[in-house]
Amino acid sequence: MTFGTYYVRVGSAEEFERVLPESWAALHRLGFIAEEAPLLFRSVSAPLRHIELAKWVPGVMGPAHEHPDLIPIWTRLANLVEPHTPAVVDRGLVFDEFVPEVLNAVA
Repeated sequence: MTFGTYYVRVGSAEEFERVLPESWAALHRLGFIAEEAPLLFRSVSAPLRHIELAKWVPGVMGPAHEHPDLIPIWTRLANLVEPHTPAVVDRGLVFDEFVPEVLNAVA
């Protein structure tokens, strides 16, 4: 299981939520992720974050990052997110509230 965190640029949420299912559909079609749909959670507070839980097929993450069908989709996703440095916390514990989100995957 992989956990991905996306820090979505201000004003890019709608486009991000349209493009991410395209990535899932391509990953499924190419056999890189398991049949069950990835889980997605959206942060309640700013900055807007999405946490994605996906079950990758073992050993395919490297080839996926070089696949010509995925590169254009992932380039679009990369333009919708921004770098983020997590805040330093004294105790090493961070609890943020997230809600489940359902996006319709493109076939």
